[in-house]
Amino acid sequence: MRQSSRVAALLVAAFLPFIAAAHHSRAAFDTTKEVQLQGTVTNVLWANPHIYFTIEMRAANGATQLQEIEVGPLQTLQPLGLTRDTLVVGERVTVRANPNRKGAGHLAVGLDVTKSDGAVFPLHVRGNARPPPTAAPATSLAGRWVPVAADFTGVLVPASASWPLTAVGRAGLEDGAGDSQGRCIPWPAPLLMALPMLRTIDVSDDRVTIDFDWLHAERVVRLDLSEHPAGVTPTLQGHSIGRWDGDTLVIDSRGFTPHDEGGGYGVPSGPDKHMIERLSLTADRTRLTYEFTVEDPLSLTEPVTLRTQWTHRPDLEPEGAECDVALAERFLTD
Repeated sequence: MRQSSRVAALLVAAFLPFIAAAHHSRAAFDTTKEVQLQGTVTNVLWANPHIYFTIEMRAANGATQLQEIEVGPLQTLQPLGLTRDTLVVGERVTVRANPNRKGAGHLAVGLDVTKSDGAVFPLHVRGNARPPPTAAPATSLAGRWVPVAADFTGVLVPASASWPLTAVGRAGLEDGAGDSQGRCIPWPAPLLMALPMLRTIDVSDDRVTIDFDWLHAERVVRLDLSEHPAGVTPTLQGHSIGRWDGDTLVIDSRGFTPHDEGGGYGVPSGPDKHMIERLSLTADRTRLTYEFTVEDPLSLTEPVTLRTQWTHRPDLEPEGAECDVALAERFLTD
């Protein structure tokens, strides 16, 4: 027992630089509480990885004060119904938000906004989304897709806490979810694959390319290789080879660089991370079923499998906003 504890402690110490490198700014907000903030929009900063806007509101003592609101990435919120025309300077709005732990007047994180005409728009993946248009059936995996937001917030995020974690996995989870986007770096799979932002799949004879409308993320799946080459240089998204099982694309990925959320939401990953993924159309062809199995001896005591769905969204165009490094750093320090 003492030997096992000593090994676990050594693993935690060895992986500590990866865990400590990122502290998610969500810790600044009390996500167990919600407040209603009413005021007039005075400024909107449409930026990536996060949008910020300010409202002028009346404080409890009757004085006028400015309240800043942090909003999710436009690439995540665009598929849910938020556009650059939603927040208008001079309009009176009501914002449902999680308050700052420092108290009233400090930066709050918005969940959704109700405009003066009563229309509600999301400011976060947990906000109230607009109904998407009826999707046309896809002819293949090729096309534009958006994961179901509820699968990310209601399945993957809470599920990570119940996974069979090692001491390193538990330490990473307890430390708080890291944040690549706070450094203008995309998440690796599986989080990247589940985050509800637009992605475009291109299928050719020798490869499948998945291009994400988020921080220039891209995955390339080689169909012309039956196994991973020896001595693959580790990368954020790993080295992926694929094959067709009927109409299902099966992806085998290795060669990932360690990451503070490479295993799951808040779950770190090491150099031996291995993933098997399956992508297939649903019977009505308006959705795609995405299933992944991740194994990683650093953070998991046994492999974990989860399944989510993506919606066919040919109506959307990539937003393409560049990441503002200075603003991204603020997301880590606020």
